[in-house]
Amino acid sequence: MPTPSLTPVALPAGCSVEEVSRLLDEYLSSFNLGDVDRLRRLFASAGTPTTTSWYAVVARDEAGVTTGTFATTPEDYLRYVAQRHAQEERLEPLELVDIHALGTARTGGEQVSVTVALLRQARDLLARPVLAQFRLSCPDRLILGLSVGDSAPNVIPEDPTGVLEGALRQRPLRLPELEPNDDCPRSSWAFGLTIGEGPVYVTIGPDSVVNLGGPMASEQEDGTSRWSASWFVGPDYSGPLLIRGRQIDGSGTLLLADDKSSAARDELLLPPALEGEATTDAAGWTTWPVAVIVPGPGCYAIQIDGADFQQVIVFQAISGTPDDVLPLPPQESLPRGLIVLSAFRAGADQVRLALWNESLVIRLSVGLSGPGPLELAGATRCVEGAAGIGPMCWQDDPRGGWPQAAVWDDGRRRYHLVVLEAEPGSWSQEDLLALAQAFTQESPTTAP
Repeated sequence: MPTPSLTPVALPAGCSVEEVSRLLDEYLSSFNLGDVDRLRRLFASAGTPTTTSWYAVVARDEAGVTTGTFATTPEDYLRYVAQRHAQEERLEPLELVDIHALGTARTGGEQVSVTVALLRQARDLLARPVLAQFRLSCPDRLILGLSVGDSAPNVIPEDPTGVLEGALRQRPLRLPELEPNDDCPRSSWAFGLTIGEGPVYVTIGPDSVVNLGGPMASEQEDGTSRWSASWFVGPDYSGPLLIRGRQIDGSGTLLLADDKSSAARDELLLPPALEGEATTDAAGWTTWPVAVIVPGPGCYAIQIDGADFQQVIVFQAISGTPDDVLPLPPQESLPRGLIVLSAFRAGADQVRLALWNESLVIRLSVGLSGPGPLELAGATRCVEGAAGIGPMCWQDDPRGGWPQAAVWDDGRRRYHLVVLEAEPGSWSQEDLLALAQAFTQESPTTAP
């Protein structure tokens, strides 16, 4: 291992420059041979999740994104090594850049941090220099953690998170481009109030629409609108996240803020869940509270970069409240305490609403062009003049028996309802009729 200008001091016993170089040479040789059994002997507690360390690789360019990983156990990392060996990946030493003592840990004895410049190449990856930072246990000659990332020029990261952050920040924004008069390519509904294709999901609403007059967003003193969002990360990923975005049908700046802070910035780096303030449930889902701030109406895209993925989420911000888009019935008239979260024009003569409570997510489309034929594939029941509403058909959920979809006509408007999500006992035929009655009473005598 070349060490052209390294003069470390006060290194623990077992971690001299020569001893560290031999350990790293053994690691690189085993990696390049794909010798997982030999590598396994170099890692501490193989198969056991670490509390403060990880084994991660992050590439900066689009082609290399899927060649990364973020593993919390040596065994998961070794499986990754085997996959990379199938792509003939090799790591060649360039220089031992830095080594310094980390002090005595409660377990593992004396430790050092070692930063190495390597050349990384594979069949699916062009050769490029990277920085690798190892945390080593000196008496045991074991690797306790490592981070590998495409290096920024003349920058030596202070810690393993810095290695990953440096690589993520080099990734360019790749957001959708819109032509004039293009529709906003809003992201699809996932679950609850979240949108996104994963592994990250954001609570914006099932239609990817936010009405800036509320109820989700609130206007700030500077004229911007802000709302608190929960960012859910699937159990297969617990690494860092770099979040950035902007308006894609204009020049508006999208800002992000830790939910506990009023300070906002145009990008936000969330550290690995192991060392951040995220909450993780029993199923392994991680939740981050992050506020979103926009300057006004428009189509916005958010890019989320992780160690081995890149994801874009698109939403639309609309001025005013849902009631400004379509006059709504009083909230107290809606069954089950439902709240109209968003409303937007889905066409010249159609408005789409999102209704929600803690147990229900409903999408309601309202046709404004007057009465018409009721069409509902798979309808299980149709009635005429239901509770004075007009003709109505609905389709029962095959497991719960509650009306999962419905259409009705009050003589002035046509309605199409879909229950996207419902907990057991949270929705019934009586609730459907009550909702239809509430909107029928609010429906004007003349369609707009």
